Amino acid sequence: MINSIHVSWRQGKGKSRYLIGFLMRNTEDEGFTFRYNLNEVIEARKEGFENYPDLPEIGRIYSSNLQTIFKMRLMSKSRPDREKFLSFWNADNPNYDWFDELGFTQGKLATDNFEFLADFPLIKGITFVSDAAALTHNKVRNEDIEVNDNLSFVIDLNNEFDKDAVKLYKNNVNIGFVKRGHNKFFHKIAKEKLDIRVKSIERNGNANQIYFTVEIK
Repeated sequence: MINSIHVSWRQGKGKSRYLIGFLMRNTEDEGFTFRYNLNEVIEARKEGFENYPDLPEIGRIYSSNLQTIFKMRLMSKSRPDREKFLSFWNADNPNYDWFDELGFTQGKLATDNFEFLADFPLIKGITFVSDAAALTHNKVRNEDIEVNDNLSFVIDLNNEFDKDAVKLYKNNVNIGFVKRGHNKFFHKIAKEKLDIRVKSIERNGNANQIYFTVEIK
């Protein structure tokens, strides 16, 4: 299903994301490779990034032990809430392997600021979950957004910080951006082929986290 994942890092909540590396599935030999995105690493280092743990050489292409390294970011199969977790992220397909699971669930840990953002294929029926960026700055009011609201998107051609920036809207209200990594998906598909809906909202005065589903119709 998933063949490519952007590895994202940021200094902390509200800070810029950097796509510091690529994790790839090799369809020919069923192996995997990881390489750093050097230009993004240079920028991320200005904010304190060093390297991904266990992958210290920035100029090297890694192809061994990757499954062991990155599977540590997946929820343990012994956890009683694992099925609920996978269902939330649309990652509960029994045909998905660890690489698919990593891409769908984003591989976030409470101990660092890495995210694993899949380059989802343009296949009819595929559904994935993402979460809106820039909510710290947008301050979306609780009354402006509800679960199951339809969303639309606009390519932000004039964005000075990200040439691939994509804005999310509910009607005429900008609720935030598609985060870097996932935003590239929206450049490859027509608006009318997507159904985008609010899945879950975390509220604290304002909406401080908005999760949404994206489905190719």
